[in-house]
Amino acid sequence: MVDLHTHILPGIDDGACSVEESVQMIEDYYLHHINKVVCTPHFDPSKDTIADFVKKRDTAMSQVKDCNITLISGSETQLHDYLFYYSDLSSLSIGDTGYILLELPYTAKWDKKIFDKIENLMRMYSLIPIIAHIERYNAAKKGNRNLKRLIDLGCLLQLNASSVIDAKLRRRSIKLLKRGYIDVLASDCHNRKSRPPNLWKAYEIILSKLGDSCYERLAKNSDNILDGVNLRNKVLLQTEGEA
Repeated sequence: MVDLHTHILPGIDDGACSVEESVQMIEDYYLHHINKVVCTPHFDPSKDTIADFVKKRDTAMSQVKDCNITLISGSETQLHDYLFYYSDLSSLSIGDTGYILLELPYTAKWDKKIFDKIENLMRMYSLIPIIAHIERYNAAKKGNRNLKRLIDLGCLLQLNASSVIDAKLRRRSIKLLKRGYIDVLASDCHNRKSRPPNLWKAYEIILSKLGDSCYERLAKNSDNILDGVNLRNKVLLQTEGEA
Protein backbone atom coordinates (compact mmCIF):
# COMPACT_ATOMS: atom_id res chain seq x y z
CA MET A 1 0.00 0.00 0.00
CA VAL A 2 1.12 3.56 -0.76
CA ASP A 3 0.78 6.92 1.01
CA LEU A 4 1.25 9.69 -1.56
CA HIS A 5 1.06 12.74 0.73
CA THR A 6 3.16 12.90 3.90
CA HIS A 7 5.28 15.25 5.96
CA ILE A 8 7.48 12.70 7.69
CA LEU A 9 10.87 14.16 6.84
CA PRO A 10 12.59 15.65 9.90
CA GLY A 11 12.99 19.39 10.33
CA ILE A 12 12.16 20.55 6.79
CA ASP A 13 8.66 21.99 7.27
CA ASP A 14 5.82 21.79 9.82
CA GLY A 15 5.96 18.00 9.78
CA ALA A 16 8.16 15.67 11.85
CA CYS A 17 10.25 17.81 14.17
CA SER A 18 13.09 15.33 14.69
CA VAL A 19 14.72 12.24 13.25
CA GLU A 20 13.30 10.27 16.17
CA GLU A 21 9.72 11.29 15.38
CA SER A 22 10.26 10.60 11.70
CA VAL A 23 11.55 7.10 12.46
CA GLN A 24 8.56 6.43 14.72
CA MET A 25 6.15 7.50 11.97
CA ILE A 26 7.93 5.23 9.50
CA GLU A 27 7.58 2.37 11.99
CA ASP A 28 3.84 3.06 12.19
CA TYR A 29 3.63 2.62 8.43
CA TYR A 30 5.59 -0.63 8.52
CA LEU A 31 3.37 -2.10 11.24
CA HIS A 32 0.27 -1.38 9.13
CA HIS A 33 1.72 -2.84 5.91
CA ILE A 34 2.20 0.45 4.08
CA ASN A 35 5.49 -0.13 2.31
CA LYS A 36 5.83 2.91 0.04
CA VAL A 37 5.65 6.50 1.24
CA VAL A 38 6.07 9.65 -0.83
CA CYS A 39 7.81 12.44 1.09
CA THR A 40 6.04 15.67 0.13
CA PRO A 41 7.38 18.59 2.20
CA HIS A 42 5.86 21.99 1.51
CA PHE A 43 7.44 24.02 -1.27
CA ASP A 44 6.51 27.70 -1.46
CA PRO A 45 8.13 29.24 -4.57
CA SER A 46 7.88 32.73 -3.04
CA LYS A 47 10.07 31.72 -0.08
CA ASP A 48 12.54 29.22 -1.49
CA THR A 49 14.26 28.23 -4.71
CA ILE A 50 13.84 24.77 -6.14
CA ALA A 51 17.56 24.11 -5.75
CA ASP A 52 17.55 25.01 -2.05
CA PHE A 53 14.36 23.04 -1.46
CA VAL A 54 15.72 19.91 -3.13
CA LYS A 55 18.96 20.17 -1.18
CA LYS A 56 17.06 20.36 2.14
CA ARG A 57 14.71 17.56 1.12
CA ASP A 58 17.56 15.26 0.07
CA THR A 59 19.43 15.96 3.30
CA ALA A 60 16.33 15.14 5.35
CA MET A 61 15.75 11.94 3.35
CA SER A 62 19.34 10.84 3.92
CA GLN A 63 18.75 11.02 7.68
CA VAL A 64 16.09 8.29 7.52
CA LYS A 65 17.26 6.32 4.48
CA ASP A 66 18.01 3.15 6.45
CA CYS A 67 14.37 2.30 7.11
CA ASN A 68 12.20 -0.72 6.36
CA ILE A 69 9.89 0.98 3.84
CA THR A 70 10.51 2.65 0.49
CA LEU A 71 10.73 6.45 0.64
CA ILE A 72 10.08 8.37 -2.57
CA SER A 73 10.88 12.04 -3.12
CA GLY A 74 8.17 14.56 -3.91
CA SER A 75 6.77 17.90 -2.80
CA GLU A 76 3.56 19.65 -1.90
CA THR A 77 4.04 22.57 -4.24
CA GLN A 78 2.08 25.76 -3.84
CA LEU A 79 0.57 27.09 -7.06
CA HIS A 80 2.37 30.40 -7.65
CA ASP A 81 3.46 32.64 -10.51
CA TYR A 82 7.10 32.11 -9.54
CA LEU A 83 6.90 28.48 -10.67
CA PHE A 84 6.85 29.69 -14.25
CA TYR A 85 10.29 31.27 -13.88
CA TYR A 86 11.81 27.79 -14.02
CA SER A 87 12.54 25.79 -17.15
CA ASP A 88 12.08 22.46 -15.37
CA LEU A 89 9.92 21.34 -12.43
CA SER A 90 10.66 17.62 -12.59
CA SER A 91 12.54 17.63 -9.26
CA LEU A 92 9.27 18.59 -7.55
CA SER A 93 7.34 15.67 -9.01
CA ILE A 94 6.53 12.36 -7.33
CA GLY A 95 9.62 10.25 -7.96
CA ASP A 96 10.32 10.05 -11.66
CA THR A 97 6.64 10.21 -12.64
CA GLY A 98 4.89 13.09 -14.35
CA TYR A 99 2.70 13.74 -11.30
CA ILE A 100 3.04 16.71 -8.96
CA LEU A 101 1.17 17.25 -5.69
CA LEU A 102 -0.24 20.77 -5.98
CA GLU A 103 -1.64 22.99 -3.24
CA LEU A 104 -4.19 25.60 -4.37
CA PRO A 105 -5.11 28.94 -2.77
CA TYR A 106 -7.44 28.88 0.25
CA THR A 107 -9.54 31.72 -1.15
CA ALA A 108 -13.33 31.79 -1.09
CA LYS A 109 -13.41 31.62 -4.89
CA TRP A 110 -11.12 30.37 -7.63
CA ASP A 111 -11.25 32.72 -10.59
CA LYS A 112 -10.32 31.97 -14.20
CA LYS A 113 -6.68 32.89 -13.50
CA ILE A 114 -6.32 29.93 -11.15
CA PHE A 115 -7.52 27.43 -13.73
CA ASP A 116 -5.46 29.08 -16.47
CA LYS A 117 -2.40 28.80 -14.25
CA ILE A 118 -3.02 25.09 -13.67
CA GLU A 119 -3.54 24.50 -17.38
CA ASN A 120 -0.32 26.36 -18.24
CA LEU A 121 1.57 24.32 -15.65
CA MET A 122 0.37 21.11 -17.28
CA ARG A 123 1.07 22.27 -20.81
CA MET A 124 4.48 23.88 -20.23
CA TYR A 125 5.97 21.21 -17.98
CA SER A 126 4.07 18.06 -19.04
CA LEU A 127 2.92 17.50 -15.47
CA ILE A 128 -0.33 16.06 -14.12
CA PRO A 129 -1.36 17.83 -10.91
CA ILE A 130 -2.74 15.88 -7.99
CA ILE A 131 -4.70 18.50 -6.07
CA ALA A 132 -3.80 18.10 -2.40
CA HIS A 133 -6.56 17.67 0.22
CA ILE A 134 -9.34 18.83 -2.10
CA GLU A 135 -11.91 18.86 0.72
CA ARG A 136 -10.11 21.63 2.62
CA TYR A 137 -10.53 24.47 0.11
CA ASN A 138 -13.39 26.90 0.62
CA ALA A 139 -13.74 27.25 -3.14
CA ALA A 140 -14.37 23.51 -3.45
CA LYS A 141 -17.05 23.30 -0.76
CA LYS A 142 -19.92 25.06 -2.55
CA GLY A 143 -21.25 22.49 -4.97
CA ASN A 144 -19.06 20.45 -7.27
CA ARG A 145 -18.54 22.85 -10.18
CA ASN A 146 -14.89 23.56 -9.35
CA LEU A 147 -14.19 19.86 -8.81
CA LYS A 148 -15.52 19.14 -12.29
CA ARG A 149 -13.44 21.96 -13.77
CA LEU A 150 -10.29 20.49 -12.25
CA ILE A 151 -11.17 17.03 -13.50
CA ASP A 152 -11.92 18.39 -16.98
CA LEU A 153 -8.44 19.94 -17.03
CA GLY A 154 -6.96 16.52 -16.29
CA CYS A 155 -6.12 16.93 -12.61
CA LEU A 156 -6.48 14.19 -10.01
CA LEU A 157 -8.12 14.94 -6.67
CA GLN A 158 -6.69 13.77 -3.34
CA LEU A 159 -8.70 13.36 -0.13
CA ASN A 160 -7.16 13.31 3.36
CA ALA A 161 -7.66 10.18 5.43
CA SER A 162 -8.58 12.30 8.45
CA SER A 163 -11.66 13.60 6.63
CA VAL A 164 -12.94 10.04 6.36
CA ILE A 165 -12.06 9.21 9.97
CA ASP A 166 -13.57 12.36 11.53
CA ALA A 167 -17.30 11.75 12.04
CA LYS A 168 -18.08 15.43 11.40
CA LEU A 169 -16.33 15.43 8.03
CA ARG A 170 -17.13 11.88 6.96
CA ARG A 171 -20.51 12.48 5.33
CA ARG A 172 -19.19 14.83 2.64
CA SER A 173 -16.07 12.73 2.14
CA ILE A 174 -18.12 9.60 1.56
CA LYS A 175 -20.32 11.51 -0.92
CA LEU A 176 -17.27 12.63 -2.87
CA LEU A 177 -15.90 9.10 -2.90
CA LYS A 178 -19.21 7.56 -3.87
CA ARG A 179 -19.69 9.96 -6.77
CA GLY A 180 -16.23 9.23 -8.11
CA TYR A 181 -14.64 12.64 -7.59
CA ILE A 182 -11.75 11.33 -5.49
CA ASP A 183 -8.83 9.61 -7.19
CA VAL A 184 -6.37 9.38 -4.32
CA LEU A 185 -6.57 8.80 -0.57
CA ALA A 186 -3.55 9.91 1.47
CA SER A 187 -2.77 10.78 5.08
CA ASP A 188 -1.15 14.24 4.85
CA CYS A 189 0.41 13.26 8.18
CA HIS A 190 2.59 15.76 10.04
CA ASN A 191 3.27 14.12 13.41
CA ARG A 192 2.21 11.22 15.62
CA LYS A 193 -0.32 13.09 17.79
CA SER A 194 -2.56 15.67 16.14
CA ARG A 195 -1.94 14.64 12.50
CA PRO A 196 -0.65 11.06 12.58
CA PRO A 197 -0.16 8.49 9.83
CA ASN A 198 -3.70 7.12 9.69
CA LEU A 199 -4.24 5.95 6.14
CA TRP A 200 -5.13 2.39 7.11
CA LYS A 201 -7.93 3.58 9.43
CA ALA A 202 -9.58 5.50 6.59
CA TYR A 203 -9.27 2.52 4.25
CA GLU A 204 -11.03 0.33 6.83
CA ILE A 205 -13.96 2.79 6.98
CA ILE A 206 -14.15 3.02 3.19
CA LEU A 207 -14.14 -0.76 2.92
CA SER A 208 -17.00 -1.05 5.41
CA LYS A 209 -19.13 1.76 3.93
CA LEU A 210 -18.38 1.64 0.22
CA GLY A 211 -17.13 -1.88 -0.33
CA ASP A 212 -14.29 -3.58 -2.13
CA SER A 213 -14.55 -1.71 -5.44
CA CYS A 214 -13.92 1.77 -3.99
CA TYR A 215 -11.18 0.48 -1.70
CA GLU A 216 -9.42 -1.35 -4.52
CA ARG A 217 -9.78 1.57 -6.96
CA LEU A 218 -8.09 4.00 -4.57
CA ALA A 219 -5.32 1.58 -3.66
CA LYS A 220 -4.68 0.71 -7.31
CA ASN A 221 -4.67 4.38 -8.32
CA SER A 222 -1.85 5.11 -5.87
CA ASP A 223 0.16 2.18 -7.25
CA ASN A 224 -0.46 3.31 -10.82
CA ILE A 225 0.61 6.86 -10.03
CA LEU A 226 3.98 5.60 -8.81
CA ASP A 227 4.23 3.65 -12.07
CA GLY A 228 3.55 6.83 -14.04
CA VAL A 229 0.23 5.61 -15.47
CA ASN A 230 -2.06 8.40 -16.68
CA LEU A 231 -5.31 7.89 -14.76
CA ARG A 232 -7.32 10.74 -16.21
CA ASN A 233 -8.91 8.72 -18.96
CA LYS A 234 -11.91 7.87 -16.82
CA VAL A 235 -15.36 9.35 -16.46
CA LEU A 236 -16.98 10.03 -13.10
CA LEU A 237 -18.59 6.99 -11.56
CA GLN A 238 -21.67 9.04 -10.76
CA THR A 239 -22.24 12.61 -11.89
CA GLU A 240 -25.89 13.28 -11.25
CA GLY A 241 -26.77 15.68 -8.41
CA GLU A 242 -24.64 18.00 -6.37
CA ALA A 243 -23.20 17.45 -2.90
